Amino acid sequence: MANNADLMAVRDRVLAEMAKADVAGADPFDGLESRLFRKSGLMGFRFARLVWVQAIKRGPGWLRSLAMIPPLRNGKTLALLQGAAGGVGLCDFRADLVALQNDDGGWGYPFAWQARAFYAKRGQSNAIVTSFVVDALMAAGMADDDPVMGRAAVFLSRLWRDGFFAYLDHSDAEVHNVSLWAAWALHRIDPANRLIGSAVNRVLAAQNPDGSWAYGTRSHHRFIDGFHTGYVLDLLDRFRGAGEGGMAGLDKAIGRGYGFYRAKCFDGDGNPRSFAGRDGYVDCHAVAQSIASLCRFGEVAEANRIADWAIETLFDANRGVFYAGLGRFGPDRRVYMRWTQAWMVWALSIVIEKTAMIDATDVFDPTAPLVFAHPDPARPAKEDALRVLSEGAFRELFHVTRIEAQKMRASGDMEALYSLTRGLKTLQRIGGDRGIVLNARRSKVAL
Repeated sequence: MANNADLMAVRDRVLAEMAKADVAGADPFDGLESRLFRKSGLMGFRFARLVWVQAIKRGPGWLRSLAMIPPLRNGKTLALLQGAAGGVGLCDFRADLVALQNDDGGWGYPFAWQARAFYAKRGQSNAIVTSFVVDALMAAGMADDDPVMGRAAVFLSRLWRDGFFAYLDHSDAEVHNVSLWAAWALHRIDPANRLIGSAVNRVLAAQNPDGSWAYGTRSHHRFIDGFHTGYVLDLLDRFRGAGEGGMAGLDKAIGRGYGFYRAKCFDGDGNPRSFAGRDGYVDCHAVAQSIASLCRFGEVAEANRIADWAIETLFDANRGVFYAGLGRFGPDRRVYMRWTQAWMVWALSIVIEKTAMIDATDVFDPTAPLVFAHPDPARPAKEDALRVLSEGAFRELFHVTRIEAQKMRASGDMEALYSLTRGLKTLQRIGGDRGIVLNARRSKVAL
């Protein structure tokens, strides 16, 4: 299993390169931002747009250079680095994300793009980017009654069709992970919204007998791939973790789906596949999602092994970048800011956090109040563990420690209170070093 320090070194190296570029770069679907194509007069033709997007996505690097596509800063990239999708907050992009919100309450990609099912204008709000940004902002502490969230909820609700959430306001295409993402984002803002349960149940009903989900319902959406399957499973598990475990069929669907995922979305060597049951080109995005999904379902050692494999096969240490994928003749050396760099930083951060949590249990229980004896021989090990806890786990540890301190103050057990106070002061000190502002009002305790 890879050493956590080695994973952190790679993660931080990639993150540093992203920062040098101001988190702006290429994207697989940004072809319509080509200055060459826009001057050609073909922008008004659907078929030309579709062909051009695919040509840039699949073509050689020199074609992208010839096309004159500027580097773009993507709200979804910022959201991933802010901790969306169960990730770890690495950067503070809250102000940037709020500034990117459209007048209709949603967020979009910084490029126009043409899919077979619809066309999206540059910046046009869509369900996926909006859901990721909502998730990121709320993970960073934004309240559900913030006006930003209120506007987002209005936009997401407008995407509702007969049983599902659409991708775009002007489209009726049904894509299962999209609908589930919108349902989850709306759940974070308004858990009592009646549309949420209907959308989740529709995704459960769309599960195939073998446990899989097709990408969507249209004829060209019937494929089954690894990273969208991971999306669906992760979101269903988040609903379960949010107290929706009683939703009819949820546990069974997750069990069947994860069984399919492990059997078909990984090859004979245990490495991720892009498409279920099919060997061949391995997309870096599928690799990143596999690391996170394995961590979510308790296979941290296997996630760690895949992270190590990804670094060996897809990471360029000289440039500090991950390649787009791995093909029959070696790595696909294209580099995308969102699709490869942000997703791999996101995935590595998750496996680093999960490994640190496992390591921390050898020193203390990160879900129980933190105490320090005086003196405490385990203090150095405890502090090391605290420095690599995720921000969410760190905040929760502070919260439960304050609650316990309140109880000990009320009971008059001063010896226990002093041990807890030392824990709180240590958390505040290390939190300050990490830039984590701890909010004492949450537990209403004065010490």
